[in-house]
Amino acid sequence: MSELGVVLVTELGRKLRSAIFWLATLGGIVAIAFMVEAPVLLAALERSSSSDIVLAGPEPLRDRAAALMEAHKDYRVVASVDALPQHVTPNYLERHGKAGAAVAISLRAGRIHLDVYPKDLSAFDDVEFRSLSPLNVELVTGLASARVENASKIDRTIHPLDAKFADTRAAALAHGVTFGLVFILYLSIVISSQSIMSAVAEEKTNRIAEILIATIDPTNLLYGKTLAAAVVAMAQIGLWVATAVVLLPQAASSLVSSSSVSSPPRTGDAGAVLAVLDPGLLVAFAIFFVLGYLQYATIYAAAGSLVSRTEELGAVATPVILPVVGAFLVANFALVQPGSPIVIACSFVPFLSPFVIFTRIAISEVPAWQIALAVIVNIATVAGCFWAAGRVYRVGMLLYGRLPSPRQIVAALRA
Repeated sequence: MSELGVVLVTELGRKLRSAIFWLATLGGIVAIAFMVEAPVLLAALERSSSSDIVLAGPEPLRDRAAALMEAHKDYRVVASVDALPQHVTPNYLERHGKAGAAVAISLRAGRIHLDVYPKDLSAFDDVEFRSLSPLNVELVTGLASARVENASKIDRTIHPLDAKFADTRAAALAHGVTFGLVFILYLSIVISSQSIMSAVAEEKTNRIAEILIATIDPTNLLYGKTLAAAVVAMAQIGLWVATAVVLLPQAASSLVSSSSVSSPPRTGDAGAVLAVLDPGLLVAFAIFFVLGYLQYATIYAAAGSLVSRTEELGAVATPVILPVVGAFLVANFALVQPGSPIVIACSFVPFLSPFVIFTRIAISEVPAWQIALAVIVNIATVAGCFWAAGRVYRVGMLLYGRLPSPRQIVAALRA
């Protein structure tokens, strides 16, 4: 077996036997499950705290107001009473269906007036009860509320310019899923790359590197460590994405069906999530994750070889972490403006490209030649990173004392 193969197999075995790796993988699965299910739980809590109300007032007015609010699905009347007590307390709301607020409706000068007693003031900071507007106009003008409501509606038809999605629901789901995948990409690259840098620095400070370099070519040592870390990281990402793929459809359906404020449930919500997570998107994610990971991991490993003490890792890590932070920010901008000239240009910029081009692929139609060019640019960047990092690593692992100057690093690259 070649030196590179020996290092790769050894590093893989060491990482797979590590309890920290399995704890991190399990922790990631739990975290992904929580992030997927959290909106459902928060929606249920929000509904119980603000959407459910106790409605009080004269019976005819109260019943008409309740019917309008229920029809518009902005509030649900859990209790209907003739009058509220002199002092409304949280205990009163708890006894009446655990409502989020008590609302007393009355007429003042021929108009509707609401006295609202919310459990949480922030939930009613800018609430206007727009569903009652037709009734208010009827009382003021004498026009029937049904006629007023019908006249206030504006018909609309949305015509998508991009054939990527059939409707706004699918587009919204795609944006949410894409942000989650880009965030996983960002977090995995940062955490895994920094772990490589720490491992390299630890080997150097413990003088283990001197023994390894005496028997194994430094470049093969770097390549083996980086490729082994990429394989392990890809396995982790696969488990995390699989968790999201299993839980997302059910969570989306539960979120829509349990919401009393949003539109009625749609049977296609789970299918829409699965359509967003199509195999082509997951393949693109895997390709650009590997290419992006190898770019950053090799640079981090080379940076770790330059330190003589672990205390110096912070000073070295700061400059190399800036590109990945910048790439994440540009990808977030690409979620809003995927066709912007700046975003398109960044699709072919080394270190930025894996994030940006994947975001564009996920939410818009990208010409095949741009995807091919981005892949070529990233492969060339990976090759350049391996070449440059290998030279720096070869010199840095045997260099002790102060951090090398930029001139010494340039000299190592020319050597």
